[in-house]
Amino acid sequence: MPHVTCYMLHATDGILILMLPIFAKLGSLSIYTYGVFLMLGFFWACFFIWKHIRISKFGEEATFDIVFLSFGGSLIMGRLVYCFIHFNEFGLNILKYILANGYPGISSFGMILGGVLTLYWACYLRKIKFQEFSDYIVPSLFIFTTVVELGAFFAGTEPGIVWKGFRHPVALYKAALLAIGIYISLKIFFNVRKEKVMKGSALFFFFSLYSCTSIFFQSLKDKRLLITESPIEYWAFFILLLTSCFYFVYYFRVLIGKFFVSFINSKINYVKTVVKYVPHQAEKHHRGGTEKTHASR
Repeated sequence: MPHVTCYMLHATDGILILMLPIFAKLGSLSIYTYGVFLMLGFFWACFFIWKHIRISKFGEEATFDIVFLSFGGSLIMGRLVYCFIHFNEFGLNILKYILANGYPGISSFGMILGGVLTLYWACYLRKIKFQEFSDYIVPSLFIFTTVVELGAFFAGTEPGIVWKGFRHPVALYKAALLAIGIYISLKIFFNVRKEKVMKGSALFFFFSLYSCTSIFFQSLKDKRLLITESPIEYWAFFILLLTSCFYFVYYFRVLIGKFFVSFINSKINYVKTVVKYVPHQAEKHHRGGTEKTHASR
């Protein structure tokens, strides 16, 4: 029977942090909470991929071959990027790279980079259109990242700053925002199927929202956590956010232009109405005041 580790309370600056970094122990083997949620998120995402792929022209067997291959590529790349960022800790010791249980750590940016590159490569080998296929994957990708952030919350890997005796649960904030992304990505997915939105838009939406959460909530993280983090990932997400935003501005440039034109026209019409209405009311008020004066006389 595995030994389940109880919740640990860590006191920092007089504030208690409730977290469960190790979910269970099997002898000398530690099962980390973050890793448990990582696998839960993957299996839940696979279930929704299966539901969406049934209404597509893609075969289930080929789809899950690509999905499992992409997940493996994301884990490998995420681990390699993390080890590269923390090279001073890992050095050239190959065993430290492999023994993730003894030397835990994985890069979220590396996972995204590795997953997308592997997905593109697998689609290319099977002669599947990457942009079209990615639209069926993105809602499940949001589900995966939401569950992983919940795992980070329970594991206590992203403690926030203290504000008026309250420590911000940064990972929980990110999970809530990514959960909203699930709903929006589903809307984009069904609009892509109706050919109202360009294929591949869902993937760029994922890039923009995930990068936004990583950048926006950076300021709420505990300073001691920021010391251990490398700014490389922050700037990588910043570049990814700018790239995805540029894509949306370029693709929706016509709609954005129409919106601004209609907005400016509405303001111009409002000003014209005010200009006509105010003098008329002032004149009417002036005449009314004159009539009252004469009547009193």
